[in-house]
Amino acid sequence: MELYDAIFYRRTIKNYSNKNISAPLMEEVKNICNDITYLNKELKIKANVIERGHLIHFLMGKKCNIKAPHYIVVTSNKGEDYLQNIGFAMEKVVLHLTTLGLGTSWLECDIKKEDIIDIERVEKYELDYGSSIDKKNEEPEEEQEENTNHNDDEQPCILIAFGYPEKQEVLFKSIDGRKDRKPLKKISKKMDRKWIKVLNAVRVSPSVKNMQPWMFYSSKTAINLYEEKPKKNLEDMNKVSMGIALRHFDMACEKYNIPVEYIKSNAKKKLGKEYYISIIEK
Repeated sequence: MELYDAIFYRRTIKNYSNKNISAPLMEEVKNICNDITYLNKELKIKANVIERGHLIHFLMGKKCNIKAPHYIVVTSNKGEDYLQNIGFAMEKVVLHLTTLGLGTSWLECDIKKEDIIDIERVEKYELDYGSSIDKKNEEPEEEQEENTNHNDDEQPCILIAFGYPEKQEVLFKSIDGRKDRKPLKKISKKMDRKWIKVLNAVRVSPSVKNMQPWMFYSSKTAINLYEEKPKKNLEDMNKVSMGIALRHFDMACEKYNIPVEYIKSNAKKKLGKEYYISIIEK
């Protein structure tokens, strides 16, 4: 499966097999996570692969409503549009994992930076000494401190669960299985027909509570992207959803050879919506 095709076939997986993925495949996942891209270059977004999902289960307790064998903990400093940039960066990772035959889920993150440091230390210990941590006091001091090199500004923001789906879970959705998506007229205004294929890729973007909060308005000089304001307690995930949608837009533009760039402009205020970014065709 091509990366662009994964936009239309990927579905959220809620039930995972306990089976770990193979070591070579895990290495490929780590390589993908080490090569993320996003728009705001002042941000420091990192995708930290947690091989031992039980450590996340332990830390989150009952709040861990989707249990997978592996997770990615996404950390970032809180610069401009950092949540949108996380969505933009990690959606491409999620789609890469889809092409590898792995299921994925976007999850809210309820762990702290200190937890990440502890997880990395425990994971390293288990790799070196086995699954038991009863002997952790025997670990050399320099090895304990080896994985604590995290910037103070970088905090855990998002979790992505991944692994093989349970047998009853279908990994890919039908190409026609989009009945719960808003029609183009509900997500765009005054758009030229040349953008229809691009917007069709946006339509299938995953979003918190399937709210599909994106709205594209065409003007003489740009396409302005707005976010429909969400209900309380969904603000952060809504902004992540906006970044996911923009990644789909970007990938579709690349697919159809439409060169674009993204800028901030003095776009008009719109009732019930928050301006995010403008798109200019080169």
